[in-house]
Amino acid sequence: MVDMLTNRQQAILAAIVQDYAKFGRAVGSKTLLQDLQLKVSSATVRNEMALLERLGLLEKEHTSSGRIPSQVGYRYYVDELMNVTDEGFDVNAALQHAFSQNFQRVDDLVQQAVNELAKVTGYVAIGLKPAPLETRLAGFRLVALGGQQVMAIIVTSDGDVTSQSFRLPDGMDLHSLDSMVQFINQTLVNQPINDVLVSINDDLPWKMERVIRTPVAFLQLFGDVLARSVNEHVYTGGRLNLLDFSEAADLQDIKQVFQMIDSPHLMRGAVGSANDGIVVQIGEENRNPLLKGYTLLSEAYHVPHHGSGVVALLGPTSMPYQKTIKTVNAFTSVLADKVVGYY
Repeated sequence: MVDMLTNRQQAILAAIVQDYAKFGRAVGSKTLLQDLQLKVSSATVRNEMALLERLGLLEKEHTSSGRIPSQVGYRYYVDELMNVTDEGFDVNAALQHAFSQNFQRVDDLVQQAVNELAKVTGYVAIGLKPAPLETRLAGFRLVALGGQQVMAIIVTSDGDVTSQSFRLPDGMDLHSLDSMVQFINQTLVNQPINDVLVSINDDLPWKMERVIRTPVAFLQLFGDVLARSVNEHVYTGGRLNLLDFSEAADLQDIKQVFQMIDSPHLMRGAVGSANDGIVVQIGEENRNPLLKGYTLLSEAYHVPHHGSGVVALLGPTSMPYQKTIKTVNAFTSVLADKVVGYY
């Protein structure tokens, strides 16, 4: 717990955070005197910096007499010193470019938003669309691909098409499955996907066996493809930007971060509960230890009856927080308005 800082100490800490984000080098007393126009001696400023270091808000680089912010210092800055409304950064041009065109699917809209957000910030942008709570099964069919290869195709009420190819067992042909495809389309179409998935593991096998002879493996395949149709997708922009700001020396660590970014399940766990406003997780505050060297900004947006989506930004702990938070907030607000029209 950091004690209350004086106005001068707060000004020094804020200046070091902002200067380090801009130039990436340790900040000394002479720079602070010039930037803040303090009417005190360099020795006084150095004493204040030493006190902030003892409080854990600053760290000293071995190669310089200056100081850099610690993770605790960044947290104090974000919580106590930052005023987003003071940051004169205009994101209107980026927003107009991101959302000016018409999109066929919400997936394309979210992907374009994160692409533009990554371009504007230079960081890794991540988007999760709202979970399709009310999506229904619209149709199911099988298509022969040649030999024993068959493709299962599922269409859902939101227009998404999910497919998966598989090989029929020797001695079985596609026509032997016609009765099952017909049964599914007659009895399950227009039902919520989640209800159908429950039925597959509950009473559907029994119902089908009353009408047709059911290959259990086929029913399991249908369930797998159906589950994939409602699985969350993670949309990323600027993935390679990670290489520009990552402090990880081990390429294996960077590879694991890439894998995490591509996993909707892991990203949902990483952003946590972003119910209201921006959530800022700095360094070791991140739930996933892979992100202990980064800052993850996230903000939820809500679609009635469809749950919450998330916009997140992964960057260095030394990011310019005022500008970055304002940018994420602006993109999230516009995306929330646009997404509603697709449900």
